[in-house]
Amino acid sequence: METRGRTASRVIVVFLIVVIVSFALFPLVWLFLTSLKNRIDIFAIPPRVIFKPTLDPYRRLFVKYLLSGETAATDFLPCLQNSVIAAGLGTAGAVILGTMAGYAASRFNFFGKGDFMFFALSTRMLPPVAVLVPIYMMFSSRWLRLADTRLGMTLLYILINLGLATWIMKGFFDGIPRQYEEAALVGGYTRFQAFYKIILPLVKTGVAATAGFCFIFAWNEFTFASIVTTRYAKTLPPRIAAALGPAGLDWGMVAAAGLILVAPVLVVFIYIRKYLLIGMTFGVLGRK
Repeated sequence: METRGRTASRVIVVFLIVVIVSFALFPLVWLFLTSLKNRIDIFAIPPRVIFKPTLDPYRRLFVKYLLSGETAATDFLPCLQNSVIAAGLGTAGAVILGTMAGYAASRFNFFGKGDFMFFALSTRMLPPVAVLVPIYMMFSSRWLRLADTRLGMTLLYILINLGLATWIMKGFFDGIPRQYEEAALVGGYTRFQAFYKIILPLVKTGVAATAGFCFIFAWNEFTFASIVTTRYAKTLPPRIAAALGPAGLDWGMVAAAGLILVAPVLVVFIYIRKYLLIGMTFGVLGRK
């Protein structure tokens, strides 16, 4: 009876896991199928699971057909490049500055430290709409002229993610005993050498986890990108929302672009998954 009970429990657990995984993967599978359908198959009732696949939605992303019958390049590839540059450099900048700020907040006592950490965390709680107009006016000013520029979007993503990176990295540094640095300082290392050569390798899991969180936010960010950029620095999310074709919103192009938008995030998290799990556990233990 006990063996039967364990078998039944395992079957139930496996069934629940299959249901949850299927529920989570269904949107991605349907997105992939939609990106291979023509317009008739997309709007077919009932939905068609078996159909003749086509790559026209992907082709229309990069090539547009003019009224004269000629073809021309679309702005999808430049938008993809803008996303890669802004999200990549924005993530790198936020992680580098957040790591140093988190180390300083963990190791040093300074005036207003509690207020500083509260402000760092509250920046992620603030609704983007509340600061959208001031940021747009500041970026559009004749002194900065950062609106619709890659530099402006990179700086914006650094500032947005800096608070989160600082807060997360402080938790990881709190889990490292101070004796490591004291031993390094006694051995002749400077403070920066002790940080770079001794402490930083111990929190590489935290750096990977922080980079993952910052990248996915910057890569998927829509609100600021849709207002601050108009043409030259437009990123993928607002570009996908404007995927208009001759007959209105081209859902095939939306699905194809959405799949391309999801792919880098999946690659990044597959690459850092072990660091993410170990790092988050270490960070939680370090704050206890």
